[in-house]
Amino acid sequence: MQTPPPNNEFAPLTHIDPDTGSASDQEAEDAVLCEDAKGRILQRRDIATGKTVTTDGLLRFVVSPEGLLTPDVAHKLPGRGMWIESSRAALEIALKKNIFSRAAKRQVKADPKTIPLVHDLLRRRCLDLLGLARREGGIVNGFEKALATVKSGKAGWIIEASDGSEDGRKRILYAGSQQTPSPNVCGSFSNAELSLALGTENAIHVALLSGRRVQRWSLEMKRLSGFEPLVPQGWGRRPEP
Repeated sequence: MQTPPPNNEFAPLTHIDPDTGSASDQEAEDAVLCEDAKGRILQRRDIATGKTVTTDGLLRFVVSPEGLLTPDVAHKLPGRGMWIESSRAALEIALKKNIFSRAAKRQVKADPKTIPLVHDLLRRRCLDLLGLARREGGIVNGFEKALATVKSGKAGWIIEASDGSEDGRKRILYAGSQQTPSPNVCGSFSNAELSLALGTENAIHVALLSGRRVQRWSLEMKRLSGFEPLVPQGWGRRPEP
């Protein structure tokens, strides 16, 4: 193994999910822990580009005992992980060029529906995190409450149902644009999807309060943004997470 550059060290990884606190089996992988101004950041090698980058924007895959490529969006499954940029384009190229087989040094079978499966898993993970935030008191639902939260500067994210009221949405987005910094905006989910995730009958205008869930939500939305736009066309240009 080559000597790493200064301020880097190789260490075996036992991944601990920030949402549940549970750890997967220790993997036979090398994680790179790099020092920066904010502390230690976990990095991985992207199997498609060969570059070592932070895991924030990566997807993890493992190979099942049957040799099937298995997405692991929660980073919990046992086995040696293969990491790749979280984007539709990167995954399409990796599957087409059989990059996973080369990285695993064995024949890996990929389901033809791998890409839509990953996309769906990322969407469900984002919705599950909203449910966790609601149970912790980090969600404000309803037009008047959401608008007041945004105006007060307490909103980390504005979450608008993709099929919600345009008039209400414009008022809340305008209020957000007057804040410094402006809260990010999500328009990826329908009223039905948000209502189910939050356990309510009508979730159209939602604010995610600044706090411990915002960072995790932002990271997951960053991964999702590689598969779909976070803001529907016509809503205006909004800052990316």
